[in-house]
Amino acid sequence: MGGKDSITSKNKLKVLIIGCTRLTRRIIASVEKTNPIVGVVNLHPEEGMLKSNYDTLSEFNSKNPDKFFMTHDINDDETYEWIKDKEPDLIIQCGWSQIFKERILSIPKLFCIGFHPAPLPVGRGAAVLNWKIIENDNCEDIEWGNTMFVMDTKTDTGDILDFEPITIEGRDDINTTYFKVYKSSVTMLERTLPSIESGEYKRISQDNSKATRYYKRKPSDGLIKFDWSAYKILNYIRALTTPYPGAFFEYQSDKIMIWKASIGLSMINYAKLVKGTGTVVEIRKGKGVCVKVGNGQTVWLEIISDVNDLECWADEWAIENKLEVGEVLK
Repeated sequence: MGGKDSITSKNKLKVLIIGCTRLTRRIIASVEKTNPIVGVVNLHPEEGMLKSNYDTLSEFNSKNPDKFFMTHDINDDETYEWIKDKEPDLIIQCGWSQIFKERILSIPKLFCIGFHPAPLPVGRGAAVLNWKIIENDNCEDIEWGNTMFVMDTKTDTGDILDFEPITIEGRDDINTTYFKVYKSSVTMLERTLPSIESGEYKRISQDNSKATRYYKRKPSDGLIKFDWSAYKILNYIRALTTPYPGAFFEYQSDKIMIWKASIGLSMINYAKLVKGTGTVVEIRKGKGVCVKVGNGQTVWLEIISDVNDLECWADEWAIENKLEVGEVLK
């Protein structure tokens, strides 16, 4: 399905951007090169500080205070009137968790663009990249993708405007995966904006019969179990590391966050230690804390946060807390 609307004057598209993440910052920088930005809507810090990847977009605000607006709710009357007053041709949403109601979607002359880090219609929903890393049983490379689409009142169901493949590598964590999403989003936008401006863009309907969906994760979902395989534990850590809440275990009733870990040697190398999973089998200065896990494997815990939420090397934490080989972590 082709585009029916176009900007026929010599003026460039007037763009309004709605977002509150690091991706938003990159989209602003990209659009500023070619098109006038008539407004940027950001999430108020009271809500933003509860969101992973939150970005205040302070540089744009300081340079363009008359074009910057913070909201608690994208659908409230004040926000609606502010956006409407800017008379945008196009709205770009990037990194926003609130669902747009119809009256917001109907403001721009053309439509609202959204990005979703999945090959839609596969992978609709929340926490998609976290889930994909967690599901990667052997830490292998996964062929995935990022989709640019026309927003509607449902989540991630609108017509597709562009798609860019990405690979989630076995070496990636959630941060490096997002780097690929940022880059691919900018690539799609710079490739597609000229065609939207000329009216030569294409809209491809999603095949709902192929749709799959992921659901939002809670911080409590980050609890790991040491009877899991080493790869499953590493996947949780990679998927939930900074800026997400983190995977964790419990030690003396305290929650200990894990930010970095690696696979260790087979338990055959620690044959004298016959206790169950979670057993500390080695503490090595400059390396970390080695723990027995499922399937006869071990994992090196390398960077953790202690009970005071202070990041440190796991071996330093172990020494300071007089952790001993043979103790069992939960």
